[in-house]
Amino acid sequence: MKAKYRLILIIAGASLAPVLVFAVCAEVAGSGYLYALSIAIAAALLPAFFAARSVTGGLLLPMANMTSGMKCFIKADYRLDSALPKEGWPEAGSLISALNRVMLELSAYRAFHLNQLVDERTKAQALIETITDGILLTDDRGRLIYSNQIALKLLGIPKQEANITLPGSVQQKEFSSAISGIMASQEDYLKGEVTVPCQGEDCSIDKNFRITSRQFFLATLKRPGRVICIRDVTVEKEIESARETFFHMITHDMRAPLTSIRGYAQLMQKHVPPSPRTGKCLQNILYSSTRLNGMIEDILTTMKLESGEMALRPAVIDAGELCARVFEVHEPLAERKEIKFSVLPPPEKIAFSADDVLIERVITNLVGNSLKFTRPGGTVGLSCREASGEVVFSVEDTGPGIPKEKQKEVFEKYAQMQEHKYMGFGLGLAMCRMAVELHKGRIWVESEEGKGSKFSFAIPIG
Repeated sequence: MKAKYRLILIIAGASLAPVLVFAVCAEVAGSGYLYALSIAIAAALLPAFFAARSVTGGLLLPMANMTSGMKCFIKADYRLDSALPKEGWPEAGSLISALNRVMLELSAYRAFHLNQLVDERTKAQALIETITDGILLTDDRGRLIYSNQIALKLLGIPKQEANITLPGSVQQKEFSSAISGIMASQEDYLKGEVTVPCQGEDCSIDKNFRITSRQFFLATLKRPGRVICIRDVTVEKEIESARETFFHMITHDMRAPLTSIRGYAQLMQKHVPPSPRTGKCLQNILYSSTRLNGMIEDILTTMKLESGEMALRPAVIDAGELCARVFEVHEPLAERKEIKFSVLPPPEKIAFSADDVLIERVITNLVGNSLKFTRPGGTVGLSCREASGEVVFSVEDTGPGIPKEKQKEVFEKYAQMQEHKYMGFGLGLAMCRMAVELHKGRIWVESEEGKGSKFSFAIPIG
């Protein structure tokens, strides 16, 4: 019999029993209603007692045991030590069986994920301890959540303890100010460098470290924490210094012979009897020397921009005339490569203040790159316009395009696509970025791989 029908019968029986007993007693006792009522009440206690006992044992007690068992299951961190015994009415027994199954599956599921979590944590810890970079995780108050041994050693912290805070626990003074700046900042991404002076007899050079930091969120943190990476870039700095020395040498040693080559080639164009073969050879000599001279100019300009030695010589520039001048210089090269080169002048005159030589060098580099990488039959377009108080120059081509993940890297020094490794030094776009930023401007690229690129930069007019 189902529980709801059993409950109805028990309640009905317990309710009707006093009425029936009272009616019988009243008939027997005649006018002694008080006596009959007393007997009826006494007689009703017995079925009420059995009714209450039946409900308690069949339903209420199993429910109380299930509640207690579930509380113990949760308190035991979701581990099921023993199943709840089946008791009470059949419906209560079925409910207990279902609850046992749920608790058993929850226990197995949690055990599986705990093992998986421990396994993944062990892998991550082994990886972090193996790498040569120092890694630290802190909460929003600077308290250390995790650190590998390399980071602790670099910061002068003896060992990882519960009360370590940054920058208070940092013993290495060279890192202390850098860590203080990172922890005080609200920026999502930070980058800086620290130089640790050479110490000890075996030490011959100063150590250079690059510190990068990014915010991260944890469910247990109300505010974002930070991950800090400390990388030893001493060797990279040495290589870069050697490369800069090499560039200084070649720029000074190559300019004189390059000037002679260009001068004699121009002289031969004037005095050697013209012929198709001679003219083509002299054009190639002049083009190659011009390209090499451009590389040298990029190197010198980049070094000046990096060292802060580049002093701007602002003048009022007509943007349309500047584009026309660059177009006139590059049109012959576009014709030889069978590339359709066009210029779109602004509808009205745009005058702005900037270093004429430097801005022309930026546009020249962008146009030269587009002509270099665009195949015969393709197009290259140069344009300028005014927008929101800025003059915007754009060079658009139908070249190979740039993958999305590489579009920010192309403006860094020595950054080149793998297939273009032998087509220059990788300084042109880096020089463009530094020159534009020196004018308080910005530069960017829009590109789709296989469909071309559009390089643009904007300079404030005022």
